[in-house]
Amino acid sequence: MFKTLILLFAGCSFAQTRLPQGWTITPEGRQIRLAGDFPAKIVETSDAKHILVATGGYHDRGLYLVDVKAGSVVADTSLTNAYGDFAFDSGTGRIFVAGGDSATGILRTGLRHIRFLNTAGIEIAQLGKRDRYVTGVVLAPDGALFAVNINTDTVFRLAPGDYHVEASAKAGYGAYRAALSPDGKTLAVSNWGDQSIDLFSADRLQHVARVPVGIHPNDLLFAKDGRLFVANAGSNSVSIVRGRRVEETIKTSIDPGDPAGSTPDALAIDPRGKTLFVANADNNDVAVIDIADAGHSELEGFIPTGWYPSALAVSGDGKHLYVGVAKGLGSRANVPAVAHPIEANSPVAYDSVGHTLTGYLSVVPVPNEAKLRELTRKVIANRPHGEPDIKAKADAARIRETVFSKIRHVLYIIRENRTYDQVLGDLGEGNSDPSLTMFGEDVTPNAHKLARQFTLLDNLFVNGEVSENGHQWSDAAYATQFTSQAWLSSYSGHTEPKKNESELGADERLRSSPAGYLWDNCARHGVSFRTYGEFAYYHPGPDSEPRFVAMGLQGHASVDWLRLASAGWTDITKGRDPDLAKVFIREMRTAEKAGEWPRFMVMSLGEDHTHALRPGHYTPRAMVASNDQALGEIVEAVSHSRFWPETAIFVIEDDAQDGPDHVDCRRTVGFVISPYTRRRAIDHSFYTTAAMIHTMELILGLPSMTQFDRAAEPMYASFLTSADLTPFVRVEPKVDLFAKNPAHGPDAEASLKLDFSEYDRADPSEMNRILWRALKPGIDEPAPVRSMLGSAGR
Repeated sequence: MFKTLILLFAGCSFAQTRLPQGWTITPEGRQIRLAGDFPAKIVETSDAKHILVATGGYHDRGLYLVDVKAGSVVADTSLTNAYGDFAFDSGTGRIFVAGGDSATGILRTGLRHIRFLNTAGIEIAQLGKRDRYVTGVVLAPDGALFAVNINTDTVFRLAPGDYHVEASAKAGYGAYRAALSPDGKTLAVSNWGDQSIDLFSADRLQHVARVPVGIHPNDLLFAKDGRLFVANAGSNSVSIVRGRRVEETIKTSIDPGDPAGSTPDALAIDPRGKTLFVANADNNDVAVIDIADAGHSELEGFIPTGWYPSALAVSGDGKHLYVGVAKGLGSRANVPAVAHPIEANSPVAYDSVGHTLTGYLSVVPVPNEAKLRELTRKVIANRPHGEPDIKAKADAARIRETVFSKIRHVLYIIRENRTYDQVLGDLGEGNSDPSLTMFGEDVTPNAHKLARQFTLLDNLFVNGEVSENGHQWSDAAYATQFTSQAWLSSYSGHTEPKKNESELGADERLRSSPAGYLWDNCARHGVSFRTYGEFAYYHPGPDSEPRFVAMGLQGHASVDWLRLASAGWTDITKGRDPDLAKVFIREMRTAEKAGEWPRFMVMSLGEDHTHALRPGHYTPRAMVASNDQALGEIVEAVSHSRFWPETAIFVIEDDAQDGPDHVDCRRTVGFVISPYTRRRAIDHSFYTTAAMIHTMELILGLPSMTQFDRAAEPMYASFLTSADLTPFVRVEPKVDLFAKNPAHGPDAEASLKLDFSEYDRADPSEMNRILWRALKPGIDEPAPVRSMLGSAGR
């Protein structure tokens, strides 16, 4: 088990803590806990004694007033639909908040004598309910208010006083945030999905120019000299715009040549206008850039932060940097169980993964040159380097040369939402807790046999929290800034931005990794590939064509698989996982005759998601057992085929969705199955989704796509240099695969309210509660364990 290196107390400094993603954090400064998560904006009040912080994450959305000296929240107000951005009138105390999909679009409150006074919101008459999603607000010196509506890519000017719409204008795709120039004449809008910013006249919103910048521009900020700074989340950069062109581009990653993965998402400038601070969300740091000499800016160093910094501000005296931390200070451990988890009114005994996220405000002294060098060394040390000791390096080289070079075919199977203990807790080997097992050996006999016959991975963690970002991480080793924020809205009962476009919401311009997906990587390097349902589905109707959620898969999908899987959504007797397995096996048999089989295949095998206790549907045990049966059939068929000596099968869950697990709620079930896999062994190595991707890339001769797969330690310890061609023989099911849920009962009625139209549309907390009561009757639900993954290892 990992060693806990730190304790969490507000106002303390923190030692090194490893995250489930494999990266380490060493947050600088004092840490002040907020009730909400994902701080989106920070503003210092005019008295310089208090900080306003807005959160727009999974829970407790609203505004917080923090007493800096005391290091505590002294007032707060709930703003349920707040998206996070706000404008503060320090003279009157009025606060205008971007209201997302709220009934009015803009929410209002006021600050008076350390109290929030909420008032009626401001309705933008031109926006209907479906169109409304305000993500940015700006207050002009004359009292006019600007609002950016992402769902229609429109910016509005609202008149002072009654706030009627004076003017409106179209911006680019994914219009997100706005900033007003120092002279008040120009409004800049970032186009999150359009790799551009738009410039408008502030008085009439006449379009002045569209300026190309980096990928996924988000936060933007004018300096006093008129330069405009734009954070480009997908390009690891900041664009510096002067006039109508980019004057400079500054890379904010540790190495300017780093691939995607830094995710700069917030900006702040010191009062002198000489230093720019940039939050690198996925690097857990703040880049410090000298901007004093216009046209010759220089990155000076980095400040380490908590997990996913998402907002920045600088004190009026320039002495302190304020950092909003979105996810917290590590994976929260809460054993023994406590009476009230983070959400005191939580109706469940263990939280969903969203409830484990905790926002913080970090108060960091602005470092001098010597201190910044020290902090920069910490930031560099915090990222995983994938550099084992000398002996391990030699072993790794031997595995690459003698094993990976012999494996020509990779099958990558992605399943749905299970923790390690939920499935393998009863295994009797490895780091397991049988008291938490919900789908044990009677339900998943093939998973148990694979764990025993090949290598047991009892320290494998998912990079994503839920399916929405979990599949992105599983296929791209990255989730965009948009996706990282969007799931917080949808999984907490809010709607997502851009949901007016289709049932899928925002398209690939906002969702897709700038580095592409594994199949894009294959296409770029001449590696054949095929998808079995992953990132693709079939439209209902006789003339429907396959639809691809991500680009690059057209012509490389099993249409028979997609048709059958689509039928399974509407008719539970069709398209079950064993039916889908037969399609795959049939195509493999055809490939055996031809002698040609794709080198990379990716598969969505998701019946283990279950339909809870929905009346008339198969029971959770039947669905998980059906998924297990399909997995056994696929592995058995491949291991008896002509391709077996040159094949490796990788299996993982897209996310762990906060089922019970005694190590961490992100620990999951996974397998590496190959003639070269260690037999009857346990690999305790710390692995992640990105580590599995890195291993597959090495086998296929592909370069890494992002900073995460590049840095993750490959799964060398799971392989041997000699092959054992003994095939796998599946185990017959021990439960009824066709058992149906009862037609009546409280959990049947509760299940009817859940949305099973696609993976993870159903409320995860409610679904977990229903499953536990059905499978562990009479036993109280356990509180989840969330560990501090210390660098000391086991």
